[in-house]
Amino acid sequence: MKNKSIALTAFIFAVFLFAGWGAVGHKLINRKTPQFFPPQMNAFQNWRDSLAAHASDADYRKDTDPTEEYRHYIDIDIYPEFIANHRIPQTLDSLIALYGINFVTQNGTVPFAIIAYTDSVKQAFLQHNFQKAMLKSADLGHYVGDAHNPLHDTRWYNGWSTFSNGIHSRYETGLISRDSAFIQYTSDSIYYVNDINQYAFNIVYNTYVYVDSVYRADSIAHVISGSNSSPQYYQEFWNRAGNFTIMLFKNASKSLASLIYTAWVNAGSPVPTTGVGPIAGNIKNYKLYQNYPNPFNPSTKIKFDVPSMSNVKLSVYDITGKQISSLVNEKLNPGEYEVNFNALNLPSGTYIYKLQTDSYSEARRMLLIK
Repeated sequence: MKNKSIALTAFIFAVFLFAGWGAVGHKLINRKTPQFFPPQMNAFQNWRDSLAAHASDADYRKDTDPTEEYRHYIDIDIYPEFIANHRIPQTLDSLIALYGINFVTQNGTVPFAIIAYTDSVKQAFLQHNFQKAMLKSADLGHYVGDAHNPLHDTRWYNGWSTFSNGIHSRYETGLISRDSAFIQYTSDSIYYVNDINQYAFNIVYNTYVYVDSVYRADSIAHVISGSNSSPQYYQEFWNRAGNFTIMLFKNASKSLASLIYTAWVNAGSPVPTTGVGPIAGNIKNYKLYQNYPNPFNPSTKIKFDVPSMSNVKLSVYDITGKQISSLVNEKLNPGEYEVNFNALNLPSGTYIYKLQTDSYSEARRMLLIK
C-alpha cells in the first residue's frame, strides 16, 4: 500500500501490515503463477510455495529502503497526457524531463519496477542462479500484483470524498481476506512478451478502467448496509466487485507467468539439474563433504569422492530417520561428484544426508532455514 501523505501512526502501521493486495492476495497471485507455465518450464513447478512465501518481501523492505514504497503504485491520472490520450510517456527519462524526478517518484513508478525486475529475473537465469531467479520472480509478482489493483493506479487511491475515505484498506485487505476462498481460477495459455515496456504499461492502462467499478461497488454496499465495516457491507461489496476482482487476480498470475517465461527464454531457457557427473581428480578414498551453503534455502550442493567403480547411494533423511529424497542410486566411475539438493517443498529444520557404498558409509547434517 502506498503511504505518501500519512500522518497518523495507526495508518502507518496499516501500511506495513496490509500492503498491495494484502498478504493473502499477494500469496494467492504468486502461488497460482506456476500453473500457467508452459510444459518446457515444468522444472519450475516446485516454485509454487516459495513464490508465495516471498510474495510480500517487497513490502518488508519499506522498513529499510525509503525508495521502496514508490515502486508499488502509479498515480497515472495525475498526468495530463493520460487524461487526454489514455497513455503517458513510457520511459523514465522522458517523464523526468517533463515533470522532474521528485514529481515522478512521488507519484509512483510501478511499471518501471516491473520492467526492471523482469530484467533481474533474466540476469539470475543467465547466471543459472535459480534461487535468486525465484526470489526476484517473487518480487516481480508483488509489483505485477500491485499494478493489477485498480486503487494502485489512481491518485484517488484512498477515497475522493469523506464518504469513500478508507476504501483502499477495505478493498485490498478487508474484502480479499474475507472472500479469498472464492478467488479461484484455472490456467490458460501465456505468451512471449516482445515489448516488456508496453506490456507493463498496458497492465496499468487496462486495470485503471476498474477504478470507477471499485468505487461504485463500495458506494452501493455502503448505502444498502448503512455501514462500511459490517458483514452485510462486505457481502454487498463482494456481490458487486467479486467477478472483476477474480479476473484481475487471474490476469496478475498470468502476466507474472508471461514475464517469467519471457525472462527465461531471453536467458537461453536454462533448466536446473540434479543429475550427477564426475568432475575431475585422482581420488584415493571415499569422502563425503559438508554441503554448501549451510544453512541453506532452498537449495544446496553436496560433494563426494568415489575412488573406484562403485554402487553409490546418496539419500536425505529427516531428523526422525525417514528418507525424504534419493539423490543418487547408481553405479559410478571413479571421480569427484557434486549433486544439487532442492528443498523448496520441505519445512525448515535439520536434515541428514548419507553416502553409502558396499564398503563405505558416512552421514552429515545440514540445516534448512526458510
